Amino acid sequence: MRTQRFKLTDTQRFLLRNVSIIGLGLFINQMLQTVGSIVLARELGDPDRFGEVNLLLQIFGMISLFLNFGFNSSLIYAFSRKPLEAVQTNFRVALTGSTLFSLLIGLLLCALAPILANYYQLTELRGALMLSSIMFIFNSILNIGVASFSGNRDFGTQAFFMVITTALSTIGTVLGVLLPRGSMNLLENISLWMGVGAFLTAFIICIKVERVHKPRWFGPLPIQEIKSMLAYGLPSWAGNIAKAFQQPFLVMMVGSSSVLAVGYLANGFRITGFIGIITWAFMIVTLPFVAESAQDVEESKNRGTSCIRYNNLLLYPLTAIICLYPDQINGFLFGSDYSTDDSAAYIRLMALGVLFSSVGRLGGSIMAGIGKTKSSFWVMIAAGIFVVIFVPLVAASNPVLAVWIYTGGWAVSALTMIGFYYYEKFAINWWKAYGEPLLPTLVMLAIMEAGRFAKSWFPLFVCVGLLALISFTIRIEKNSKLRSNAA
Repeated sequence: MRTQRFKLTDTQRFLLRNVSIIGLGLFINQMLQTVGSIVLARELGDPDRFGEVNLLLQIFGMISLFLNFGFNSSLIYAFSRKPLEAVQTNFRVALTGSTLFSLLIGLLLCALAPILANYYQLTELRGALMLSSIMFIFNSILNIGVASFSGNRDFGTQAFFMVITTALSTIGTVLGVLLPRGSMNLLENISLWMGVGAFLTAFIICIKVERVHKPRWFGPLPIQEIKSMLAYGLPSWAGNIAKAFQQPFLVMMVGSSSVLAVGYLANGFRITGFIGIITWAFMIVTLPFVAESAQDVEESKNRGTSCIRYNNLLLYPLTAIICLYPDQINGFLFGSDYSTDDSAAYIRLMALGVLFSSVGRLGGSIMAGIGKTKSSFWVMIAAGIFVVIFVPLVAASNPVLAVWIYTGGWAVSALTMIGFYYYEKFAINWWKAYGEPLLPTLVMLAIMEAGRFAKSWFPLFVCVGLLALISFTIRIEKNSKLRSNAA
């Protein structure tokens, strides 16, 4: 009898290849942000000043969530299903609508700048926020350009522009510290240089869009098309706000009483961001990947299960390692001054938050792929409601408890997402998606924890644990594939 060979299917190869491309881009992004943060921390030499800069960046992150008004996700969906119509009409509608909305965001930001500066008792913040309003217009244009390549499944180009965006933004932040201009203060200088980076990136991507897609930049804006894109995009947009606002909101609430704690939180998010990029990469690929087979329910379920399975095979062990060694990782990256008991608690809780959030975030992309964007909105509301209600009450007196609430909200969100799978009659293979990928991580943890008692032999146990993780992962994936072939 011939032995069955382990071989990936075409869809598995497509998924893993493109997730690898996006994952590499996101990893480079995270490295750039982390290196930039390290340079800032060491150049400023003042944890309080470092916290002020990170507060500004978190406010920028919060505002960025409100850009595009859902037109970018609608454009991805349009390109995945009807690429010709997307080039002729949808791109123009999305670009116009998104740009107009970003203008409104900029005007609102200028009006709120004095209020925010007074709230944080940081006068430098006022001019910095006003200067940054133009940056968000260019970022809005950039997001639409990136969405066109994502919907077209050109993930290499998408990853390239993600890296360029982060690189120029990070360089702008560093230049704002190293090259002060005239009478401008530190935060205003950072806003100016980041705006220059946003303009350059938007200009480059518009040239790329013209060369590749050749869209109709000018023409009518059909009312029916606008309504259709908003009907799909608005729930997704609102869900993304509810999903992503929690991190900057948490930092801003804690920052109202302690900019020192903001620095610790920012470092924690930098570290856990490395595991967050795994799910982010799968989310980017999942929407067009599942949308392509939306008419075939069983195939969509298989694709959704595969996305979750491979996400967890990577996410579980990395989360475990960060939870085991937060002090060592934090001290190595940012220095011993930033390695405290509170910072270790932040990092562990944030890592678990990323793990829980992956259920709802990736599930939302799967539901968007089959056209069910409303479920994603309610799942993210389930996570955010706890942060909005309870974090402001405890952030000033107990920042660690605030992070506990943040993590607990994501745990509730995960349970809500599982409920929506059944509500939408789209139940996946739970063991294959969530259960089986946990086994290699448990083996690795058992070996590494045993190494704690071996003292000087501990590094050897770590290496053996990582080797066991890799070999066991390959084994269960091979066995799973052989069982599928036999069935």
